[in-house]
Amino acid sequence: MDVNFCRHYAGDGTPPSNRSCRHCPVTACDRLWGRVVALARSHGGDAVPLPGTRAFLSPNPKNPNIVRLQVNCRWGLPKEDFLYYIATGHAGMGRKGRRTDPRASPSMTRQEPYVGAIVALLGGMECPEIAAVRAVQRQAVL
Repeated sequence: MDVNFCRHYAGDGTPPSNRSCRHCPVTACDRLWGRVVALARSHGGDAVPLPGTRAFLSPNPKNPNIVRLQVNCRWGLPKEDFLYYIATGHAGMGRKGRRTDPRASPSMTRQEPYVGAIVALLGGMECPEIAAVRAVQRQAVL
């Protein structure tokens, strides 16, 4: 993961600092993540199919910083993996000892193409909430 993806990221890419997005002061990120959680809850308890994939999205009743994805098995999509994808366009699987791979998600789990399908359901990268988050994230790179 590229630890410079956002100026507010306070970690070094290793657990538990790779979860710093969960406690970030940026409200734009919280608003966007709130839309992801709302999408996960939008089918009245039924999982939401993600277009172009075989996956389904559902809420995590025990942790609001994680939503659930399911194909054959169920796994979590953490808030920081989603926000990392928004910044970089990557959320791939990482390998132990290679945490600096910029294509790997903070959790080192493969979240592509599922995060892309969620973005599409939210209205694409140009939706107002995503545009606001990207503006905040780009300030880090200037």
